[in-house]
Amino acid sequence: MTKSMWLRTTMDAVRDIMVRRLEKHSLDPESEKEIQMALEELEVMWDELQGRAEMLSRENERYAEFFDYAPDAYIITDAGGNVREVNHAAEELLGAKKDAMVGTPLGEFIAAGHRVKYLSTFVGLFANPQESATTWESALRAADGKEKAVSLSVRGLPLKRSGVRGLCWLIRPL
Repeated sequence: MTKSMWLRTTMDAVRDIMVRRLEKHSLDPESEKEIQMALEELEVMWDELQGRAEMLSRENERYAEFFDYAPDAYIITDAGGNVREVNHAAEELLGAKKDAMVGTPLGEFIAAGHRVKYLSTFVGLFANPQESATTWESALRAADGKEKAVSLSVRGLPLKRSGVRGLCWLIRPL
C-alpha cells in the first residue's frame, strides 16, 4: 500500500468514526454543525495535500531528468564512498551500467596511481565539511580496464546541522 493510499484510508477511517459517533449520540444542532464543518475541512485539507504531493512528484521527476541527462558525468556517493546515484554521462564515461555501479565504492573506479589523492580529498571533506568544491586532475579506470584522464570536482552534501552526508562528484574527460 502506498503512503498516499494509507493516508487516505486513515482519513476515511477517522471520518467514519466521527460520522458513527454523530449518529450514535444525539448532539445539539450547533455541535453537530461544528463536526460536519470539521469533516468538510478534513476533505479540503486532503485535496490540498494531494495537490502538493502531485507537485512534488513533478518536481522530483524534473530533477531526475536534469540529473540523468546532464552533459557532464555526475556521481553521488554516500558517507562511506559508495556510489548511490549515477547519470547517463557517467555510465558512458566509465562504460558501466548504473546497476553495476550503485553500491560499489567510487575508489574502485579510480586508477591505482591516483587513489592516494582521491582518498585524502575524500577524507578531508568529511574532516572539514565547510570546504568549498575541490578540483584536480586524475584518472579513472573504466569497465574495460582502460584509464581515462579526467578532471574531478567534488563537494560535500551537508547535513542540516553539521557534517557531510555524502559527496557530489562532477567528472569531465580531459
